[in-house]
Amino acid sequence: MGSFPYPRNGVVKLDFEYILLFKKPGNSIKATREQNEASKMTAEEWNSFFTGHWTFPGVKQNKHLAMFPEELPKRLIKMFSFAGETVFDPFLGSGTTLLAAKNLNRNSIGCEINEDFKSIIETKINLSIISTEQNLQFLYDKSSVIPKFETLPYVFFDPHKLNKKCDIKKLNYGSKIDGTEKQRQEVFVVKEILTPEILILENGLKIKLIGVKTKMEKENEAMKFLFEKTKRNKVFMKFDKYKYDENQNLQCYLYLENKTFINAHLIKSGFVEADLGSDYTYRNKFQKLQIGI
Repeated sequence: MGSFPYPRNGVVKLDFEYILLFKKPGNSIKATREQNEASKMTAEEWNSFFTGHWTFPGVKQNKHLAMFPEELPKRLIKMFSFAGETVFDPFLGSGTTLLAAKNLNRNSIGCEINEDFKSIIETKINLSIISTEQNLQFLYDKSSVIPKFETLPYVFFDPHKLNKKCDIKKLNYGSKIDGTEKQRQEVFVVKEILTPEILILENGLKIKLIGVKTKMEKENEAMKFLFEKTKRNKVFMKFDKYKYDENQNLQCYLYLENKTFINAHLIKSGFVEADLGSDYTYRNKFQKLQIGI
């Protein structure tokens, strides 16, 4: 309560929570006409549900520490599923999601590792008055459940490999307040061109262009090309999975400030060959550039 009842150290009550919505990529299964009619919302429901702020009472925390009112899953189920479809709650708890799904004529699956909640779930969904048309099963053998997900008609596949880590503290959004508005990619001046592959920057750093292999008969043309491109332009670097070569040269993809991709332009212009003996991200792209695809 802070300094109650006096200013100024009172504590603001956070009496709200966020609901995060995620949508799978791909196309969902089309609902039938019957499902559409059975899932139709009233104009009042539509206007109330599809707004950014919801207000409804909470629920007493009885026998479970994180219970929420049935109104919460009820709204989400009506908004994002059709009658007859299956609702999945991976952290079932007291079973409120199953209750809401049952009352809205949806099938449901819930996972809960704490067997102490079984009686709470049974009580909540009125197990004793489940009709003969409804089927309720409690399964404790996890191995019998998980393989069934692989046979479902709408299986999520994530095309992005989540193998790259980032420091959340270094992310910024161009705010004038935090001073990041004018932050840009760090740029450099090319001081010397030793070969079509090796350049030296103004700070003395020696860099090697990834995927670039010198053509002896085109070496002078390649170096002239690099000189013309970089003499009045600053450059910035991007790196691949192997940052240094066997000679400890810093390997990079080199770009002009206007995003011109120097490595690719050298290969596409025929001044150098694509290095196909190394493993790097743009290997296939550089190979195609070399043969004119």
